[in-house]
Amino acid sequence: MRITLGYAGAQKELSVYANTRQTVVREAAGLPRPLFVLPNGAGLGYGLFLLDEESATYLLGNMSRIGDALTRGAAWVTLWDNVLEGRIAAGTFIDAALRALPEESDEQNTQRVLAYMSRAFWRYLPQEDRVARAPAIEAALRAGITRAQTTSQKSAWFSAFRDDVLTADGVGWLERIWRREEKIPGLPFVETDEIVMAMELAVREAPGWQQILETQLDRTQNPDRKARFAFVMPALSADAQVRGAAFERFRTLENRRREPWVSESLAYLNHPLREADAERFIRPGLELLAEIQRTGDIFFPSNWTGSMLWGHRSPRAAAVVNDFLAKELQYPERLRWTVLSSADDLFRAAALSAR
Repeated sequence: MRITLGYAGAQKELSVYANTRQTVVREAAGLPRPLFVLPNGAGLGYGLFLLDEESATYLLGNMSRIGDALTRGAAWVTLWDNVLEGRIAAGTFIDAALRALPEESDEQNTQRVLAYMSRAFWRYLPQEDRVARAPAIEAALRAGITRAQTTSQKSAWFSAFRDDVLTADGVGWLERIWRREEKIPGLPFVETDEIVMAMELAVREAPGWQQILETQLDRTQNPDRKARFAFVMPALSADAQVRGAAFERFRTLENRRREPWVSESLAYLNHPLREADAERFIRPGLELLAEIQRTGDIFFPSNWTGSMLWGHRSPRAAAVVNDFLAKELQYPERLRWTVLSSADDLFRAAALSAR
């Protein structure tokens, strides 16, 4: 590994070959005490690196002081892994991201941290915390859109806003963008962008959500996109019965032929904003998995379970998955791995919420 020792305005890297339970880094003897120790500072390490409390605290509060973009990227990966392990709270990570992102100059780091922040927001924060944090997050994301210098940067910031917006003011602004009443200088939108905006508005039950969907359907010119949008529309309904029927159609093979359409529908059926109602889909969805493997593409089982479980974080949902696996003693090992992999965030979030 290449271990990075961080000092004020400087870094020192040490090459370390670790082949025992404990490795003494003799080259570090006599060096000043560092502000942080990053085991995978050069991005070469592959695994889980648990940060000591002092290093984690410094990195969370001072990421913009690290001059090297690769080291910052490696640090963000390590901090995120420590969030997954429950050593850093999701809210603490989000706060650190909001402080550091305005100073981040590397576009890849920006995109990665925005993705981590969104994942923390939806999968590791309870709904009441999301609502409390939403105004500050949305303000920061809109400021990022304005500040971004390139179209790709503006797109990354806007996509994060579109996916995470919760407040009435934020939803209203997104709707005005979708209606073409407001523009973002330097960020043009195409048909696919407007389709996603319409779906995100509908799942948030924006006023007139049904009309928004119907308007978008009429507005869509590409025939394949139009057919896909029409297929997904029932999964976006505010009516629980309509959503239930949208799920039930997946029991028929003919309705599963367009697998990306099915995965997108399933993801919206199980959106975090519909989490409580969507728990009813987990067991029947798992029961369909063996058939899906027999009749679908090689990647469909993982896409199916990932879309079905992504919006869940409750101990109840985790118990449904565990109960299914416990009773299916002869379940194919490959499918068991698929379920466990897709349920990883669910299991972690449920364990944290149960503390």
